[in-house]
Amino acid sequence: MIWKKYITQLKLNGKIINIQELLSKNKPDIDNWQYSHFDFLKKWISDQETIQVKTSGSTGNPKIIKIHKDTFVHSALNTGNFFHLKSGNKVLLCLPGTYIAGQMMLIRALVLGLDLYWQKPTSTPAINMNFDFCALTPMQLENILKKDKQSLNKIDKLIIGGAPVSNWILKEISDLNTQIYETYGMTETVSHIALKKINGIDKNDFFTTLPNIEIDIDNRSCLVLKKSNLKTAEIVTNDIIELKDNRHFKWLGRADNIINSGGIKLIPEKIEQKLRPFIENEFFIFAINDKKYGQLPAIVIENSTEDIIPDFSTLDKYEIPKKIFYVKNFLKTTSGKIRRKDTLKLIL
Repeated sequence: MIWKKYITQLKLNGKIINIQELLSKNKPDIDNWQYSHFDFLKKWISDQETIQVKTSGSTGNPKIIKIHKDTFVHSALNTGNFFHLKSGNKVLLCLPGTYIAGQMMLIRALVLGLDLYWQKPTSTPAINMNFDFCALTPMQLENILKKDKQSLNKIDKLIIGGAPVSNWILKEISDLNTQIYETYGMTETVSHIALKKINGIDKNDFFTTLPNIEIDIDNRSCLVLKKSNLKTAEIVTNDIIELKDNRHFKWLGRADNIINSGGIKLIPEKIEQKLRPFIENEFFIFAINDKKYGQLPAIVIENSTEDIIPDFSTLDKYEIPKKIFYVKNFLKTTSGKIRRKDTLKLIL
């Protein structure tokens, strides 16, 4: 019941504010975008020990799950320990409070005593002062890189989650002073359980788990969360990984996307990684049925015309897509992750 220690005050825009007084504001005093933050804070200070949260829906239909409030606290403490965040550090919240990413920024501020600055969630947040910590989606990061790249240097530590980071982003952030990390996690673990440095001289291909997190793999080579301080039972994922040890791994792809082509198992995400430097548009690899091989790889490209003919010379012969499809606009989650199954319904 440690969560009850963190329900009285919040440091907001440099001032310590009583949460009850903050929530007692009249509706005309609240901008529409703040409703999700206020709704979550009301749930947080209530007597209920659990909070219902919504999953992103990137690998299936969004669902509502219950999470113990102590899990939120431990997650915040784990992140604080990893990044050495201290009371008074300035953090920027530019994500909606509807999903776990925005909610955890609020909890980190409450638990760690961080100085929270929030702004209306947009696709291109404004970074107009120095911050010690911030979380962005890849789409937000990409837009800032295009509009005002140097403003990112005002952030000391930045985490990116919700969708894969493109090769274009990796190239653009290589010369920034900001320490930028890609996250691995899920709603069930209330945000990330592992981080990967993606710029600077110490960038890495492997994720490192946060303190108090221990992982393993099952017989499908999928990640299993074995031990943690998050008050969760063992979690078996569909994420195929290369396991270095119980704290380091490389993410390879999703087991539910595997293509079994004549007994050869192909991981679409690995094929996509090979093709990404040569295709500017959004795309992904998927399976089509075949009488001889069972399944064959195909590619769908986001484009209004059919004038993009990819170069497949970097692929092994089994990996080469046998059909090319085009869709004007991919369907995506609010964080920018492609909803593969829903997008395929547009063509199949």
